[in-house]
Amino acid sequence: MALSSKRDVKQKNLISSFRERLDKLGCPYTEGVDDSWIIEMIYKPGEPRIKLLQWLFSKFDSKLHEYIEPRFATAESKLDSRVQRLLFVTSTLGLCRYDDVDLIRGVTGGSRQDAFMDKLIDLVCIKDAADDPDNKAMRNPGVISESMALEDQFHHDSHLMRSLLHQEKVDSVLNPRLSLLPPDLQRQYEVAMVERGVDKDRPPKQDLHSLMELAEKLSQDLQRQQEILREVNKSFTYETPDSSRGEIASKTMSLVLSELSQLVVGFTYCYENEMSHWCNKTPPILNELGPAFKRVYNLLQTFIKLLTDFESIRESYTHLSRDTKQKIKESTSVKKSSLGAVGQAMLESFQECVSVLDESVHRRAANSSHSVLEVSRLAK
Repeated sequence: MALSSKRDVKQKNLISSFRERLDKLGCPYTEGVDDSWIIEMIYKPGEPRIKLLQWLFSKFDSKLHEYIEPRFATAESKLDSRVQRLLFVTSTLGLCRYDDVDLIRGVTGGSRQDAFMDKLIDLVCIKDAADDPDNKAMRNPGVISESMALEDQFHHDSHLMRSLLHQEKVDSVLNPRLSLLPPDLQRQYEVAMVERGVDKDRPPKQDLHSLMELAEKLSQDLQRQQEILREVNKSFTYETPDSSRGEIASKTMSLVLSELSQLVVGFTYCYENEMSHWCNKTPPILNELGPAFKRVYNLLQTFIKLLTDFESIRESYTHLSRDTKQKIKESTSVKKSSLGAVGQAMLESFQECVSVLDESVHRRAANSSHSVLEVSRLAK
């Protein structure tokens, strides 16, 4: 239990030291965040850790940023992942072995990860302090790093220099040439020299008269743009700036940009680990099997539609047959009942006729016998 508490206190102090030094360097990833986010960036593999390592190496030397993320790189160099380039830079600086990929990814934990991040941040702090003449930390004698004594730091620096001297391709990482222009302007200058067909290492001498004419032309253009700006300012009425509204807008914009940055970081990590190795593959060679499948599929859909129509016709015929049989049955029963009633009426009328005929026959027989008697009587 005591060992666990001591380990937690040591890690907390180490995280506080990391945060303090990163804040002094002006790291944009530690501004206004909790210690849990710092722990995730340093100890957990992912895109935030890769971004932090890129920023530290770019802070150490601007040439390293162009090497890790080349803007104008060939197709072969784009095939290498950022982790491989970070591993090459880190091993060249003597901070890890040439095959220690897990240390760069953040899979390796414990004391090795603590020592690696501590050395890297110390290295960047020393470089930043050396470039800043107003930093008093480098003026105090004997204060090089907060994590080790001066003698130990000297031995570590000597070992680092020996490792650097024995490494290969040091010139590709640390550029010994002095550049008077920023990287973007230097690139535009080199492109312009190539388009003009002039050697960029030996540019031609400029004529003073042509330079004065160019400066005069630029001055006239600047004056004309200033006049346009004055006219625009006169045509519009600007409200009095409200500090509260500006603060609200600034906080809203900061929140939106923070969410956008997180989305970009997530997409970049997904692209680097899931999509990039598929994007660099050779395109497949297509054949005519796709159109054949499409034709077969269209014929199958037509046949299925035909079967559906037949089924609909069959159902309609079944309904019609059922209705017709029912109607025939009803009409037959109606006819039978009507014929029986008519037959009964005819039978009754026939019986009446027969009885009338019987009465007529009896009456006639009676009349004829009476006539015979009369005749015989008269004959006598």
